[in-house]
Amino acid sequence: MATMSMKTPQDLFIHELSDIHSGEQIVVQMLEQAQGMVQHPQLQEGLRMHAEQSRQQARRVEQVIQMMGAQPHPVECHAAKGLMQSLMEVVASDPSPQVLEGAVVAGAMKTEHLEIAGYTGLVEKARAMGQTEAAQLLQENLQEEMQMLQQVEQIATQLTQQMAAMPGANAAAQASASS
Repeated sequence: MATMSMKTPQDLFIHELSDIHSGEQIVVQMLEQAQGMVQHPQLQEGLRMHAEQSRQQARRVEQVIQMMGAQPHPVECHAAKGLMQSLMEVVASDPSPQVLEGAVVAGAMKTEHLEIAGYTGLVEKARAMGQTEAAQLLQENLQEEMQMLQQVEQIATQLTQQMAAMPGANAAAQASASS
């Protein structure tokens, strides 16, 4: 990808908006793929809702970029791409359905934390630059990400408890106890 010249705080802001826009698009792809991989109904519905929410968030980011008189830069969100690659590594290992669902939830939690960090910084920059309307749109995305994280954490708790009850869940603890 071509390197863009960044001389002003607004240039950096547009770059970071473009990065999170790319991230939202990657997240939608990851969520749609994961939705077809899992069997847990609550997790499937959560992934579907999150994908739709991410599409809306990408539209808001586009709106903010347009408010700034720019277009999204051709950047790729390497952080989101890395999270997707991590999930695909688990998928390639032929996991059990429960392990796959655990990996999907772990990936969703990491994704939410990444997005929360990104939107927190963008809201702060928009406010500092006096871009009140942009800050409001980005704050809306941030609030949605925080709410989604809570939902993902609830599902993660359920799945973690189910996985802990599976045979082999405590193999390392049992092996060290018998040594």
